[in-house]
Amino acid sequence: MNEQATLLASALAPASLDDPLYYLKNLQAVVTWVMTHHHDLLDAEELTTLQQLLQLSIPAQGLLARMIIRKGELFRSDKLEYDEIPSSANALDELSKYGFIDSNPLIAIEQIHKHCRRDELLNLLIAAGSALPKSAKKSELLTALETLDLATSASPLHDWWPEAPFSLVSLQCMALFDRLRLMFFGNLHQDWSEFVLTELGHQAYEAVAFDPQFRAFGGRDDVDSYLALYHCQTALQEASDITAILPRLPERLSNPWLEYRRQRLGFQMAQHAERAGDIPLAIQLYTGNVLDEAKVRLYRVLEKHSDDSLAVIHAIEQDLQSPLRLETQVHLQRILLRLSRKVGKPQPRPTRQKLPVVEFSLNNNDQRVEFATLDALTAEDEQEGFYTENWLFTGLLGLLLWPVLFEPLPGAFFHPFQAGPADLYRPDFVARRKAQIDERLATLDSGEYRDLIKHCWQQKYGIACSLIHWPVITEALLDLALAIIPATHLKTIFTHLLSDLRNHRRGMPDLCVFDRRQRSYRLVEVKGPGDRLQDHQTLWIESMLATGIPIEVAQVQWNTPL
Repeated sequence: MNEQATLLASALAPASLDDPLYYLKNLQAVVTWVMTHHHDLLDAEELTTLQQLLQLSIPAQGLLARMIIRKGELFRSDKLEYDEIPSSANALDELSKYGFIDSNPLIAIEQIHKHCRRDELLNLLIAAGSALPKSAKKSELLTALETLDLATSASPLHDWWPEAPFSLVSLQCMALFDRLRLMFFGNLHQDWSEFVLTELGHQAYEAVAFDPQFRAFGGRDDVDSYLALYHCQTALQEASDITAILPRLPERLSNPWLEYRRQRLGFQMAQHAERAGDIPLAIQLYTGNVLDEAKVRLYRVLEKHSDDSLAVIHAIEQDLQSPLRLETQVHLQRILLRLSRKVGKPQPRPTRQKLPVVEFSLNNNDQRVEFATLDALTAEDEQEGFYTENWLFTGLLGLLLWPVLFEPLPGAFFHPFQAGPADLYRPDFVARRKAQIDERLATLDSGEYRDLIKHCWQQKYGIACSLIHWPVITEALLDLALAIIPATHLKTIFTHLLSDLRNHRRGMPDLCVFDRRQRSYRLVEVKGPGDRLQDHQTLWIESMLATGIPIEVAQVQWNTPL
């Protein structure tokens, strides 16, 4: 670990869960991290607020941290009592003094209903002069609240209920902390509990150098663009009509990873329009989208709604001449076949490779079908098998590419607690690292790969890596795989994985069985009674069979008890 990485890891070492204020120390570490590494992405007011936060009393900081971690921005004062905070009332006064909370916010009727218990709502209504049976359900009390004079506007809690035994306080700094969360995690789907409420010491992470030139956000505009996309996505989840959201969608972005997010959001908007029956808008949005998924959806919509099937056929034929993912090719070919039949010009179905199927009749001993099959396949001497599913070859690839995976590149790493680069499954992952990946794959030709993979396993075992599930990659499996699986087979599989890592990491066979005597191996996809191959599994098997890799499908039936 270099000196810079050591200092960074030390600065962000999570507090022990034995410390009652561990969550505060973790939040302080994140705030300090962001102020250090993203100082120029924060404006003067934001920096002042964060510096002020770190100068508050410990109880005030602790209570603020508790509220930030919790859901929502409105809290009952009587729900803010914590053993490690000696006086929440004093802490609230301090937070109010410096503008971190509003201790007398305006409350809408829905918030009154949400934050008060049923008996409290009855007392409120009685105090306001409303008479209701004590048996009234809480849901019925909302209707009664709507009859009050205050119901037409938001008012402080004590205007609604002067005798209220608690107060409501609202956070005033969540927008800033969402910005911090974004700059730290690189996304907004992870919440503070990912770091603040977790002792990360139980998991080891690879040390990655953090340098300004490798930052994901080149400037404040990038942060603003991400937030704009996030707010559009949030609005999309709540809206029935997207025409009001579309104008808020940012124009094409120069930052590649943000542009990819924009394209994915545009695809979701197109799906929303299609589901809502706005076919012209759906076609417009699909047409302008670069994702393969958008291309498939576009042709499915045109298949149903276009008056010119011949033009759609011609467009699909043109697209099939260009490089496409295997899954995309299969979907487009199916649409092409259906449209060709529709216009009276049926085309021959693409020739599909016949898959080798081996049938098994096994006793059901309350085992998973994969393990029952594995037992049957390894009953003979010299046969050794492993249930590897999607983890064997991705694990070997991760071990071979380890230095490439953890190379700092713009948009790849946001903080020291990542199991891999943030762009691992984005389309440009390989293109951004082509020279380094090619260099590592070349060791499969020279034979160096065995030592590189084994040395990496020995040095890095247990360190979090997105491509490696350590319990599967045992030393016994690793040694057999390196000794028996030909390098040419590994290179074929690795190349296939890297051509579309997001999709090709799925669908790999369940079992890997080695024959020590013959120095051979085979991959086995297991299908139990009533189960069938999915498209992504069939494509994986077909691709590998075409290159001579030994794969078979085990079709299992359970023996009928006598």
